[in-house]
Formats: sequence, structure tokens, C-alpha cells
Amino acid sequence: MSVKIKFSFILITFCALFLSVSCNKKTLQSTSSTNSGDSAESAKTAENTVSTTQSAAKDVFTMHVGHAQTTESPRHRSLILFKEQVEAKTNGKIKVEIFPNGVVGDETAMTVSVSEGKLEAVRGGDLEFVPKSMLLGLPMIADTLADARKLCYSTFVQDMLSTAEANNMMVLAVGDDSGFRQITNSVHPITKPVDLKGLKIRAPQIVATVNFINELGASATVVPFTELYAALAVGKVAGQENPLALIDSSKFYEVQSYCSIINYQFFPELMYVNLDWWNSLPQEYQTILRDCAKDMMEENGRITDDENNAYIKHIQENGCQIITLTKEQRAAFLPYAQRVWEKYIDEGYATKQELTDMLAIVGKSVKW
Repeated sequence: MSVKIKFSFILITFCALFLSVSCNKKTLQSTSSTNSGDSAESAKTAENTVSTTQSAAKDVFTMHVGHAQTTESPRHRSLILFKEQVEAKTNGKIKVEIFPNGVVGDETAMTVSVSEGKLEAVRGGDLEFVPKSMLLGLPMIADTLADARKLCYSTFVQDMLSTAEANNMMVLAVGDDSGFRQITNSVHPITKPVDLKGLKIRAPQIVATVNFINELGASATVVPFTELYAALAVGKVAGQENPLALIDSSKFYEVQSYCSIINYQFFPELMYVNLDWWNSLPQEYQTILRDCAKDMMEENGRITDDENNAYIKHIQENGCQIITLTKEQRAAFLPYAQRVWEKYIDEGYATKQELTDMLAIVGKSVKW
């Protein structure tokens, strides 16, 4: 055998031995891993769990919020506070993007979008999706805005609003929409119920509002809000009712001579959130959103209270007489309101027990 052949034979033999040892080592490692049983599997599971948790912690959630009012409104300015607090408290893990002025639809369209998951949230959404919420809009339910907000923040109302889940939504926050509604007219001061008799008063197509105006002897008249200024100017209607913010911003003081501060009604303002999106959030983020939403509504109330005083001053400076009813004068409207409550219950919009429970929160009771 030549030296060359001998060398090749030795080299082949050496490689075969090396591969055999290597394979045996891998077999032993594999056997060792298998024999370690639950401990190795547990370590692997723990590692995967940590990895998954870290991945989830890195998730960023975007919350698009639509509303129909201007960027100067208390609604928008309090939403700015909400955005700042949420992003700070979640370390930027929830990004809040606000779309004002109805740029993503009117209130009904936005509410439908939230229900369908096309929009995460809407503030000032359509109340028809939670019909029982209109209990809060019955006349003379609250004597002060503090009472109105006490109702809004109550467990009774929170439980009532849970019916939104049937439409794949949850109500994150509820408050009063721009404060109490007041009545203006161009005929004479209104200080008692009889002063409304025979007057055509423009009212929104809300059952409780229409019934109250009619109970007072006036005639509730439908006029689109966009046509209301002209209707008041030509005398198509003698008066209208709205919060002070709208009376001032719409310049109704130019075509109305008297503004009576009756504080007779407020409408609830709901903030709907898509339920699927809400359920995708970690619980700690849900808690943060609830806390920030409460602060937002309190800020909205603070701004409304401050600016209502400014609105009154501005309306008066522009030649419209302000008549602020005394406690006794306002009380004279209560019996007419109670007739509306009774009719509301008789027509099946709510039960007497629901009304009783709600009134008890602000120290009132049903009188029939």
C-alpha cells in the first residue's frame, strides 16, 4: 500500500470516529433534555410568557374621538385635558386623536361609526342609542347644575347606560351638555307660567321639551336650527329655548328682547366607546380612561359655569334683557313639569320606579 493510500485511509477513519462521537454527544444532550421533563418545559413556557408580556407592553393603542362642536367649545377644551392626561398616565401607550366640528360625521353618523368599530369614540353621541338616558332630560329634574352632575355621576345612571352594550358600545362618561336651557322671546318678560300662554316657541323634537312647552300654554313649533335666527327675525316664532352658549354664539340677542333664566332642563352628554376596542385594552388602561373621563367632565362643567356668567353679561350688553327667576318664581313651573313626568311614564318611555329612584338622588319624589 502506498504512503498516499495509507494516509487517505487514516484520514477517513479519523473522520468517521469524530462524527460518531459528535452524534453520540447530541443524542446524550437530547436524552438529557427529554429526561429533564417538566422543568425544561416550564422554563421554556416561562420564557415565552415573559416574551409575550413584553410584546404586549409595547403595544400602542390609538383612540380617535369625534365630536360636532368647535375647538372653542368647553367640549373640545375638556377633551384636550383628557388627551393630555391619558397619554401622560399611560406613558404614551394610548394615543388620543380628536376630530372636532363634525369632520367625521354628525352625531348620529359618528355614533353609528363607533358601534361598527370604524371610530373608537364619540363625545356628544346620539342619545337614541340609550333611550333611557332621556330621563335626565325631563324638565325641572335638577334645581342646580351640581344636582345635574350628581345625577350624571350616580350609580343609577351608570347602570342605566350599560344598555349601550347591546349596540357594541359602552358609555365612558356622562355629563351635562352646556348647562341648563333658557327661554328667550320678543314679546314680554317671562317670570311665570302664564307668560308663555299663546306664544309660539321653537323647540327641538324632544318629547319632554315639546310636552313641557305645550303644558305651559305655549305652542311648541318645529324650526330647523339653521333657520331659527331668520324665523325669530321675521316673527315666524316668538321665542326659542337653548343653553346660554348657543343663545350667545348664534346672536339670538339681536332678534330677541328678553332672556329668562329658568334653568328648566338640561340634556345629558354621553361619550361612547367601541366595546370591542375597549375590551382589547389592559385593565389598567381602562381604569386610567375612566378616571381621566371623569376629570374631563368635571373640567367641562367648570368651563361651562365660568362662561355662562360671561354669556349672560354679553347678551345683556347687546340689548337683550336678562330676567333671572327667583326660587319661588321657578317653583311655579314645577307642577307643569310633573305633568310631563307622568305623561312620559304613561307613554312607556320609562317606569315610575326608575323615575322615583332617580329623583331620590337629588332629594325629590314623584307627586302622583
